[in-house]
Amino acid sequence: MHQITTGIGISAPTYWLMAFFGLIGMIILALWRRRVPRFQTSVLDIVYTILCSIAGGLIGAKAFQLIGYAINYGHLDGFWTLENWISMLPGVGVLYGGLLGGVLAAIIYIRINKLSFSEVSDILVPPLLLFFTFGRIGCFSAGCCHGIAAEGFFTISDVVPVQLYEATFTFIFMLVLFVWRPERKLRGILLPIYLISYAVARFLLEFLRGDAGRGIVLGLSTSQWISLLVLPAGIIYLLWVKKQNSKEEITHETN
Repeated sequence: MHQITTGIGISAPTYWLMAFFGLIGMIILALWRRRVPRFQTSVLDIVYTILCSIAGGLIGAKAFQLIGYAINYGHLDGFWTLENWISMLPGVGVLYGGLLGGVLAAIIYIRINKLSFSEVSDILVPPLLLFFTFGRIGCFSAGCCHGIAAEGFFTISDVVPVQLYEATFTFIFMLVLFVWRPERKLRGILLPIYLISYAVARFLLEFLRGDAGRGIVLGLSTSQWISLLVLPAGIIYLLWVKKQNSKEEITHETN
């Protein structure tokens, strides 16, 4: 679990290197998906949406992390000093915060430029899964978000590599969406499918997490409580998407 990797005479934090590879892969994959004739969103709008999402994701991830720190450690002496807050700035933050911040930033860009949110989300969800795959590999390399201590075949250095478990899930999920392609029948369906699936997977994977400061409340971590909110929200969103598609079919048949 090295924090620093060196190549071609250049040293860089492994986490940020993986994030960079994930971003490049996300853009390439999104532009490849955008070639489908039914997608009308321009190349520039896809790239700008991704960049806005990354910016919003970084802000959201760090905000959630700082809020979690405040909840867990705000009672300690010296927590609210400027020096302590500056010391907490390095690092990325909480993935759920990044997801929500990224989606919000994307919505803002899409609304300002009058794009189709359903279409853009259908284009970007699989590439987003690729980005998260690289991100969790970066977490494993940096040693953050690690699993519980254990022994067995599926452990590394007597620790459960839960980051790699999640990376495997997001990568396989991406492949499933490429084969299944439910967006061909229901526009905008990929985002609610992702929210529901990830909420369930994250809730279960959190039981294997062993890193401190995850905000355990009533036996569940902060991310598990968020999952319990995201799951019904994703289901409601899924039902709304199906209803909207039904309306569009009726309108098309009427016309």
